[in-house]
Amino acid sequence: MKPSNPSSPVRRRGRLTVVGLAAAVAVTFSAGTAGAAVDSTSVVVDAEQRTISAIMSDTFVRGLAPLDRNPLTRQWTHDGTAEFTVTGDKAEEFTGTVKIGYLIGYPATFGGKIKVSYSTPSFGFDIDSGVSSLGLSGSLIPTLTAEMEVGFGPGVKQVEAASGKISGATGKISVVNFLGTVTGVVGPATIQPYVTVVSDSGDSVTTFGRTWDV
Repeated sequence: MKPSNPSSPVRRRGRLTVVGLAAAVAVTFSAGTAGAAVDSTSVVVDAEQRTISAIMSDTFVRGLAPLDRNPLTRQWTHDGTAEFTVTGDKAEEFTGTVKIGYLIGYPATFGGKIKVSYSTPSFGFDIDSGVSSLGLSGSLIPTLTAEMEVGFGPGVKQVEAASGKISGATGKISVVNFLGTVTGVVGPATIQPYVTVVSDSGDSVTTFGRTWDV
């Protein structure tokens, strides 16, 4: 299902460093949301009167049959783009953090705990070489696993999957086949991706995508 929200052109470039444990990559980005199917956008105005936007686009979540064949396991892959834009005076001086994560809803748990893990995703970048737009992809985040006490449910758990330092007026990162797993869930799970942008001065904006049943 593709959202119908219109996209808006972005004129400036930004810098984004994606961090996964000890791994880090810094790149300079070119054009923004032009041509993307924007799923959701939220904005906040900071103390400098700059408008900061968190943008989610081209999102698709696929529910998978769990590889461990455990009836308490739910598994999915996630494709999509997380983007930030900043407009107004001193937009090029903006610094902060972008976060990608999920809200995970579940009707009940087995034992009052859930285990959430993410396998290494692939990322794609648009890099402005001054001549043409080039593509760069790589595995940046190792497998992460965490077990959480959540009670017997129903409930919703917020899980941050990736974060990175950002600067400049715009930047984006594309996630391809980001593999997520939650174990210990009785019944279907609901996944809702989100993108959060937080300025170094503390201003925060979060945009939520649609929900997906897995």
